[in-house]
Amino acid sequence: MAHAYGCTGALGGSYVMELRRLNPYGPMVSTLALGGTKFGRVKGVKYPSSFQLPSDDELSELLALAKKLGINLVDTAPSYGNSEERIGALVGHDPHWIIATKVGELFVNGRSIFDFSPASIRDSVERSRSCLRRDFLDIVTLHLPDNDETVLRNGETIATLLDLQDKGIIGLVGASTKTVAAGKVAIETCDLVMIALNEADQSQRPVLHAAAAAGKGVLIKKPLDSGHADDAGAALRNLVCQDGITSVVAGTINPSHLQQNTTAVQRAVME
Repeated sequence: MAHAYGCTGALGGSYVMELRRLNPYGPMVSTLALGGTKFGRVKGVKYPSSFQLPSDDELSELLALAKKLGINLVDTAPSYGNSEERIGALVGHDPHWIIATKVGELFVNGRSIFDFSPASIRDSVERSRSCLRRDFLDIVTLHLPDNDETVLRNGETIATLLDLQDKGIIGLVGASTKTVAAGKVAIETCDLVMIALNEADQSQRPVLHAAAAAGKGVLIKKPLDSGHADDAGAALRNLVCQDGITSVVAGTINPSHLQQNTTAVQRAVME
């Protein structure tokens, strides 16, 4: 089911952002979501050019613009530096925003550290609740490493998140996967799956098809190939028109790029 969110862009013009339900019992989320990696981390990223973290005022203005453009989903993670804290301070109180965060990975001293033990998952969820200034976390996904299928098949990992879900602390449980095998396991055990899909990498397409058949939500990460896409607008238009994709998570700290991304998505869903 899809709905349209009508609004007036901050730079002029009318925008219609389509909202799609993130599986049969999940929230309605904007077709375009805002990725929060660049809100808090500059090291160990794969973008083609260096960048500086936005100031508090710049980030506040970016989030305000995203809201005016109809975007209501922002994606973050403990491994994105202080992204969670900054999002929480600026919009944690705002019910407009659906916030997706993750567990399992920290980025310490220039390298990723993974821990999917029940104690670590519970501690991570509590830290995220504090950082995001929310007692209830809308979406929590497993931030999986290369051996993603092995982690997912450890029954304690999913069971811990499902227990937190049963207790009303987490809304939807998901997995950010790397392999097709893990993606299919996630579809069987989680509410949603987050997969990489872009013009250069179509390897996860079987996961998309399986999720669509199962009625599970799909978030797309790296839709612009970490900034390497030749035509960002065309890449976004192609993705949002594909069956089974709920929302495309595109990270940016540039207001002009955000406006352009929104326009591309708007045109695609209205054609």
